[in-house]
Amino acid sequence: MKLAHIYRAINEIRKLPRVEIRLWGDDLTRHIYQNFTQPHPRYKLIRHKTMGVALVKLPATFQEYLAGKPKQALRTNRKHTQNGGYSFKSFCPMERIEEILEINKSSPVRQGREMHASYTNIKGVKEFAANKTSIYGVFNREGILRAYAYTPICGEVFIFSRLLGHMDDLETGTMYLLVSEVMREMIDVKRQTGNPRWGMYDTFFGAAPGLRYFKQRLGFQPHIVKWRWVDQEPTGEDK
Repeated sequence: MKLAHIYRAINEIRKLPRVEIRLWGDDLTRHIYQNFTQPHPRYKLIRHKTMGVALVKLPATFQEYLAGKPKQALRTNRKHTQNGGYSFKSFCPMERIEEILEINKSSPVRQGREMHASYTNIKGVKEFAANKTSIYGVFNREGILRAYAYTPICGEVFIFSRLLGHMDDLETGTMYLLVSEVMREMIDVKRQTGNPRWGMYDTFFGAAPGLRYFKQRLGFQPHIVKWRWVDQEPTGEDK
């Protein structure tokens, strides 16, 4: 990397907002915390998922999330997808193994990377689905799954852990409908329980320009995050 690029990257990082996010929960959440805070695989002096983390702060209402000029593309794509007969709902992944596999195999390369074998063989897909009673999906007018999202809640944040759509449908805006409807669901959960307060969609650094643009359209912005593990959900003044 050229020296000028290094200085530019450092200056970009310095300007990022900083947040502290608390995690708590089951063994999965503990594993996620350990993954986020382990040394970065390439840059050992920083933690794995701390720089340029793609976050959106959940507002009080879904209408507030959709509002504003920066969300115009999101609103347009949502409407286009809904007018095309697509719909959103939760589903049991074990009941849709073949459809999930078809989505995963619809393109051998995603964001410049070859799909891992665990995504493209039925054994791997069944292992992914085995312990999940419900995830989110977008279905066409025939009721066939065309995009899906796995979004565990880990304390103060929910995470787009897996987000995939069938390549034949991406131009119809299915991913905009999927992400925005997941946001609606999580805003409802927050209103009822107080959490999650944030949504996370991996990081901006290292993402292809098209994916960075997609994240920005959905309201995600890069942050520096300090992840903190707590043994139980905070209550009272600590909440």
